[in-house]
Amino acid sequence: MLVILFRILLIIIAIALFCVAGYDDENETFKCSKKQIIALIPILIFVLTMCIVRVPANNVGVYWSAANGTREKTLGEGIKLKAPLDKVYLIPTTVEERTIKDVTVQTKDAQSVKAEINVKFRVKKESAFEVYKRYGDLETLKKNIVSNYSQKAIEKVTAKYNVIDILGSKKNEVYKESTDELEGMFEGEGVNLVSLTIKDMNAGDKIEKAIADEAVAKKEVETAEQKKAKAQKEAETKVIKAKAEAEANELKEKTLTKEILMQELLDKWNGELPKVTDGNSGIFNLDSLLK
Repeated sequence: MLVILFRILLIIIAIALFCVAGYDDENETFKCSKKQIIALIPILIFVLTMCIVRVPANNVGVYWSAANGTREKTLGEGIKLKAPLDKVYLIPTTVEERTIKDVTVQTKDAQSVKAEINVKFRVKKESAFEVYKRYGDLETLKKNIVSNYSQKAIEKVTAKYNVIDILGSKKNEVYKESTDELEGMFEGEGVNLVSLTIKDMNAGDKIEKAIADEAVAKKEVETAEQKKAKAQKEAETKVIKAKAEAEANELKEKTLTKEILMQELLDKWNGELPKVTDGNSGIFNLDSLLK
């Protein structure tokens, strides 16, 4: 816009200089004179501006020649020269974004799912010429290719899954397969897919309730299995503990001898004799306790 205004200003200046230089104040008449050559200066500047073009950063310039048409070789970033009547069309190579609302796709079980899609993409520098030849600008590319291809890619994937799987346990798989599918479609158009986001997927209240019920049932099954596993583990622990105690007692019985028991008895004896005897002997016989 600024360039156009500048060029208009140059034309106005050239006309003004031409008129002023040709006006004769003394005779109050207009005639041609050598002074009018000064009007050529803004004209030359005007022509020079038409021969210079600037390709901004993250853009590719597609050169169109009035004599030969569109050149396959594109222009890189920076100041470039061109013929006055030739044109340079800019194709951005930065990340572009397209949001498509109210996308409707069909599932394997003939259910309709509505979603909102967000697509981020960029044009390949080496493919800018092809993109321009096919679509002219990015707005046409967004409408005719990005939108249509995105819906086709998602629909191709959702046709392989039931609606409950798409909105439930298989959701991540659907997202990944859709991304891979769209990436392949874009490849043939000279476009790189940066990301595909599918959000606000909705299949209606009945389907949403069915998914919620399925999630609750699945959680109940998982809880029951966890309790079962816990009870089984506790039972196994008790069996192992009882077995260990039995083995310990058996080992203890095998290792206990008369001498060991005698020694343990003496260690615990306080030195006092029993107050009651059997009447046959007044002597306390420790060996009789170990028989």
